Amino acid sequence: MRCLSPRATGLPALLSMLLLLAPPTLRAQPLDFLHWWTAGSEAQTLAELRRTALAAGVRWQESPVAGAGNANTLLKTRFLSGNPPALAQLDKAVSVWGEVVPLADLSGVAEAQRWGQVLPPEIARELRFRGKVAAVPINVHRLNTLWSNRALLQRHGLAVPRSWDEFFAVADKLQAAGVLPLAIGGSAGQKFSVFANVVLGQGGADFFQRALVQRDAALIGGPQMLGMLRDFKRIKRYTDAGQAGRDWSVATALVIQGRAAMQFTGDWANGEFQKAGLSAGRDFECSPAPGHGGEGSAGLHYFEFDRILFFQPANAKQADEQRRLAAALMQREASTRFARLKGGIPVRSDAELGGFNACARQSSADFRSGTRVLALGAQLPEASYGAIRDVVSAFWASDKMTAEQAQARLIKAARVVD
Repeated sequence: MRCLSPRATGLPALLSMLLLLAPPTLRAQPLDFLHWWTAGSEAQTLAELRRTALAAGVRWQESPVAGAGNANTLLKTRFLSGNPPALAQLDKAVSVWGEVVPLADLSGVAEAQRWGQVLPPEIARELRFRGKVAAVPINVHRLNTLWSNRALLQRHGLAVPRSWDEFFAVADKLQAAGVLPLAIGGSAGQKFSVFANVVLGQGGADFFQRALVQRDAALIGGPQMLGMLRDFKRIKRYTDAGQAGRDWSVATALVIQGRAAMQFTGDWANGEFQKAGLSAGRDFECSPAPGHGGEGSAGLHYFEFDRILFFQPANAKQADEQRRLAAALMQREASTRFARLKGGIPVRSDAELGGFNACARQSSADFRSGTRVLALGAQLPEASYGAIRDVVSAFWASDKMTAEQAQARLIKAARVVD
């Protein structure tokens, strides 16, 4: 489900006015955290966040919502009704909210804890709005991972595919044997993730940045992109009809249970495999998506990171609680625990990886030594990203749209600006 930004829906003035008119007593409550962490392994991470807050003496309550789109819609509704949360999980640029509602200023905490020295620069930049730190990073997620059921592949004499040609060959053999080659969920974001893996695997990081971030019309309209669109649509042949409405974690469960062989998704799936008691290299494989490197060399690392956005506090007491919570969440030991439970890697460069499995260690090595590419949704304005994502999702869903038609729509979508 596409969720438009406040700017895209024409709400800035209304949001700001209603926020100013909201009675202060409505906001003088425990720190209310709105989020969409509802999967099993995510619940474990949430419990650890809760313990960390309570240990810091912070009043804490939660507002869970299934799905990022639903959570963002509720967040807008709560601001409009004068009942905003103090904190919210964020999957967009801080500026999306900073331009329409007041944010907290955590700069003092960031300076005291030297966030600028312990965080990767592209992450540190994403926490700021107009020079002030307003968000806390939780962990880094690798998006370009192919998860596979090791026993299922071995049963059919197959190895994890390292190239797209190998992927299609493996998928053909599995399908001929009556095995579902690829599990996938129903959201537009999951479809776009597959598309991004194709573009990065066939075109590389430079092509990805020029075509989709800089929105180079010549590249988007060129023969290489047309071939990528065709391969993307070809992948759909290896999925099932039950994907509509399916959550990513349900798709992961199909791989865990041996009902599907592979899945393209972020390494939040790592938490689900571990929660099921499975071991990387023995029960399942986690490899870079086809064409993304690996096998002894540093791989391309397409990533996003979980972060919590802090809104302007209602009073001095809440401001103090926000600062204490931010400091507690960014402690090295706490940050490491969050990442281990969630399935990603620590956001801090000085974190130890003891207790992390092979998937996380490989992700960390590639993040440090490979080519890092920040998720497209974090690099583009929301309306621009949404327009591109919607074309990709519509192309996947349509049995009639040709690759040429999708390419023409993609060229048009690339012109959308906020």
